[in-house]
Amino acid sequence: MITYLVILGERKNKMELNFKKGDWIFFLVCLALGILAERSFLHGNIGLSYPVFITVFYGVFFWRYRSFTFTNKKLGLLMIVSIWMLSSSFFLHSNMILYILNFLVIPVMVIIQLVLVTYPVQNQWHRWPFVQKLFLTVGAAIAYVYRFLMHVAKFSVRGLEEKKSATLRKVLIGVGISLPLLFVIVNLLVSADQQFGNLLGAFPRWLLGLKIEEEVARTVAVIIYTLAIFGLLQVLRIKQPVPADDPKPTGKVAWDSVISLTVLTLLNIVYLLFVAVQFQYFFGETLKAGYTYAEFARRGFFELLFVTMLNLLIITTIVSYVEKSSKFITLFIRSLLSLLVTFSGVMLYSAFLRLLMYEEAYGFTFARVLAHSFMVFLLVVLCYSLMRIWMERLSLVRFYIIAAIIFYTVINTIQLDQYIVDRNLERYSETGKIDIYYLNSLSYEGVEGLVELYKLNPGHPGLSDLLLQRKQEFLDSEESWNSINISRRSAEKAIKDLEIQ
Repeated sequence: MITYLVILGERKNKMELNFKKGDWIFFLVCLALGILAERSFLHGNIGLSYPVFITVFYGVFFWRYRSFTFTNKKLGLLMIVSIWMLSSSFFLHSNMILYILNFLVIPVMVIIQLVLVTYPVQNQWHRWPFVQKLFLTVGAAIAYVYRFLMHVAKFSVRGLEEKKSATLRKVLIGVGISLPLLFVIVNLLVSADQQFGNLLGAFPRWLLGLKIEEEVARTVAVIIYTLAIFGLLQVLRIKQPVPADDPKPTGKVAWDSVISLTVLTLLNIVYLLFVAVQFQYFFGETLKAGYTYAEFARRGFFELLFVTMLNLLIITTIVSYVEKSSKFITLFIRSLLSLLVTFSGVMLYSAFLRLLMYEEAYGFTFARVLAHSFMVFLLVVLCYSLMRIWMERLSLVRFYIIAAIIFYTVINTIQLDQYIVDRNLERYSETGKIDIYYLNSLSYEGVEGLVELYKLNPGHPGLSDLLLQRKQEFLDSEESWNSINISRRSAEKAIKDLEIQ
């Protein structure tokens, strides 16, 4: 691996002055992408602009790499679809938590996807060298940008004669000497003549009217976006040598089969007793002595969820690192692992019911529904882990990565806020209880929920004032092209069509 990094570094150093005409054209294309990025991300709320930018970015990428041989195509395609769907959530939905999270996640996923399809090794993306390659690529892109800037600086003064260069340096020195003198002299003249001071003051007021600070900041942002895109895409085009396989370590870490068997036996005995003795505590709706309803649901939920995740870690570790032994011991270990998966599923189901009881009593929130969704994800992982126990050719790490990508994409695609609003309205119809201020704190789906609640009960305390406030916010705000959002437009139409008394 070290040899591979050294060779790659030498090849990158040779790229220092090899700028061809096509590279300069591509730099102009990246400049256009930098301008689009600035217009997309730094002008109000992000909406339609994100999927537009991602579409254009990948269009440029595939044009630049049209003759490149890609690797890991299936996962690369999955990640492109996921990235585009995540970017489209800015246009379709308006959940602020996912909005902030995706603003950080999407760029990371783009970098991973680009490195993935240009990585010279097929189907090795779940191993540690690929993670090293990610950091190496980012560092190489930064170094490439630095060399590019140095090359541009040398190129810009290359045509100047030595005499003119000396003159330019002397002029700059003269300006540097004059600045402190001018500062003292101007202050003395302003004190002597107020009219002269007003004349000089008109110039900075004119500059403030131009908002020059904002324009400078936007120009800097364009430069940063341009250089980041240009450096990354240029570095990935460098033909990379296939990394040599590292010699297998002689002291491979392995769990002793007898120790693993003992640990699994004790764990399963404890879980069996725990489930048998406290079956009513798991699934019954009666309260445990000493707990309120909220404490009963919340305390049991977090305990059981933590134990389930701990069991999943134990299963993964034993499956991956237990040493090969006799057929009888191997069969016994697999049976105990399967039993551990079963107990984990029981505890996961118990935690699911506890959270459901808490939601029915206190209402549905984004955090609670997200926790429910995460438990469904854990159930899928447990089912696959059970398959892996009996089928050695399956890879746990690969499945975990792919399942995590799909899970996160689905969470952003489905309308969780709309589900939360619908369930709270159903609960209101049954119990008459609802938190209108929590609905108002949700995305624009929460505003539509308030409109639906007003249609059911116009006299609900504080509801009309809240709707009037949101309606005025819509009237006062303006929507530019990059901030276009379907969820916002739907809520705006619903509240404007509502006659509030």
